[in-house]
Order: sequence, then structure tokens, then C-alpha cells
Amino acid sequence: MGDILIRNVPSATVEKLKRRAKRHGRSLQAEVLALLQDEPSYSGDAFVDALEQLRAEGKLNFDTRATLAALREDRAR
Repeated sequence: MGDILIRNVPSATVEKLKRRAKRHGRSLQAEVLALLQDEPSYSGDAFVDALEQLRAEGKLNFDTRATLAALREDRAR
């Protein structure tokens, strides 16, 4: 098993994690490990959907699906 060291974590984030760990009856380390293990993988489709949502909200100014199609076409050459 490996170790991970995360430097410069904001104090507010550490305190939130500590409160969350206490609610779940775990140590801070066990809580962070649980968060990392429980995080669902982000599929490509979900990522594109999230980008499309940002585009719909006016936060992106390009067509995600058209850009991906162009990239796939280029890779196929």
C-alpha cells in the first residue's frame, strides 16, 4: 500500500474534514481514505455532459461535442 502526503491544505478544509470524520466515527486519515475510495469514477460521457452544462450556462464558448469529434477524426488519420 502507498502513502500520500498533501501539502498546504487550507485550515478550513482540514477542519471540515475533521468534523466530517467525527460525524462518521473515523479518524481524519480514515475519512479521507473513504472519500477517495468512494468517489465514483468520472466517465467520459459524464465529463462531456458536465462541459455541455457549463456551455449552456455561458461559462464555455466552444461546442464540446464538435471539438471531441474533430479530435477523434484527427486521431483516426
